[in-house]
Amino acid sequence: MVRLRSETEAAIRAAGIAQKIADSRTGADRITSKSGIDLVTDTDLACEDAIRSELLRVFPDWPVVGEERAGTPQAGKPYWLVDPICGTRPFASNIPLYCTNIALVEDGEVTLAAVGIGTTGEILWAEKGKGAHLRMDGTDQSIAVQDSSNIVWIDGSTELAANVVRQTMLSNRWYVWKFSSTLSYAYVACGRIAAAIQFSSSLQVQPIGSVHTAAGCFIAREAGAIITDLRDGKPWRLGTRSFLIAATDKLHQELSEIVARSR
Repeated sequence: MVRLRSETEAAIRAAGIAQKIADSRTGADRITSKSGIDLVTDTDLACEDAIRSELLRVFPDWPVVGEERAGTPQAGKPYWLVDPICGTRPFASNIPLYCTNIALVEDGEVTLAAVGIGTTGEILWAEKGKGAHLRMDGTDQSIAVQDSSNIVWIDGSTELAANVVRQTMLSNRWYVWKFSSTLSYAYVACGRIAAAIQFSSSLQVQPIGSVHTAAGCFIAREAGAIITDLRDGKPWRLGTRSFLIAATDKLHQELSEIVARSR
C-alpha cells in the first residue's frame, strides 16, 4: 500500500466532498453568465467553498487559488489550485462530463493532485514520482495511459485548433472529441482515450499555474503520458497554456505532425 502525504489525503477528501455536492445537483438550476460563453452555477460556488473549508481546516496557512473565489499565492508558501466544477456547461445541462480539480504547488511546481470524476465516485490522484492512482469505494489501484484508443480530445478557440480538428478528422485515423471540460486529461491518465490537445489564444504564461489544467496534466504525466508545450516543444510545466498530451511517444509524434501541418 502506498503511504500518502497528509496533503494528498486532504486533496482526495476535498475532491470527494465536492463530488457529492455536485452530484446532488443542488443549485445546478441557478445559473449566472460570467463573461462570454462562461457560466457559473450556485453548485460551483458551494463546491469551491466546501473544498476551501476542508483544505484550510488542515492547512490554514496555505492560500487557495480558486476558479470562482480567486485567491493569491504568498511568497515562500505552498498553495492550492482549485477548479470546483470543470465543465460547468455540461454540468448545468445535466450531462456527466465534469470533474473537480485540486493541485498543490510547492516551489513553483505541482507536487500532488486529485481529480474527482463527476457521477462515478472515482477520484484520480498522484504524488510526484509515485505514479498515478484511482480511488473507488476507498480502494486504490494504479493507473497508466494506454494506446489502444483512437480517441483524441481537442479544445481551444483558435484558428490553429480549428485547422487541427479538420486535419485530424480528415485523416480517418482519429475520432475527435470536443467537450468543455478538462475531464479529458483524466481520461488519458486512466487509459480511456489516447490523447488530448489544448490550445490557448494567449501568448502569456501563467506563472502561478492554471486551476483548469494543473491537476489533470500532472496526473496524466504521472500515469506515463508524454506532455509537451505546443509553443516550444519543451515538457509541460506549471505556466504552460497550450500543450499536447499523448499516451506514447509514437502517438505524440503522429499528433505533433498534424499540428505542424496545420500551422
